Amino acid sequence: MIYSEVALRRPPSSFLLLTFFGALLGGWMTFGGLYLRLFNQTSPIQSLIGSWLRILSTSSNLLSSWIEVQDLAWPLLAIGLAWSGALSALWQRLRWGYLVTAFLGVLSLLTLGPGTLLALLVLICLRMPATQRWLNSVEETDDTRMGTSSIYR
Repeated sequence: MIYSEVALRRPPSSFLLLTFFGALLGGWMTFGGLYLRLFNQTSPIQSLIGSWLRILSTSSNLLSSWIEVQDLAWPLLAIGLAWSGALSALWQRLRWGYLVTAFLGVLSLLTLGPGTLLALLVLICLRMPATQRWLNSVEETDDTRMGTSSIYR
C-alpha cells in the first residue's frame, strides 16, 4: 500500500493543542476520581468539585440526601479514562472519535474550575478549521471510495 503525502503530513498545531488539553483534562479527571475513591475525599487540586456539590446541596435538601461527593468517583474515572480512547480515535481519524471527543468535551464542561477551562479549550481546538481539514484529509479510505460524506464537516 502506498501512503499519500496528504495522509502522512504533520497535524496542525490546533490538533496538537487539542491532544494536549484533552490528555491533561483526562489525566486530571482520572486522578481526581481515583483520589476520591481511595481516600474518600476530594484531592487538593479538585476541591472545586466538592464545593460545587455543597452549593447544590444547600439549595436543595433533596439533592443533599441523594448525592454525595464520593458518588462522583466512578463517573470521574470513567470520563477521565474515556478521554484516552477518544483522543486515540481522533489520531487514527476514526469517524466516531470526533463525536465522542465533542461529547466528552461538553460533559467535561460541568466540572468547575480548571476542568471547565480545559474542556472549553478542547472544544475550541476541535472546531478550528485547521483541525477540521486535517481530520478530513485522509485519501482513499473505505468511506471515500463508497462516496459517503465526511462527518467532520
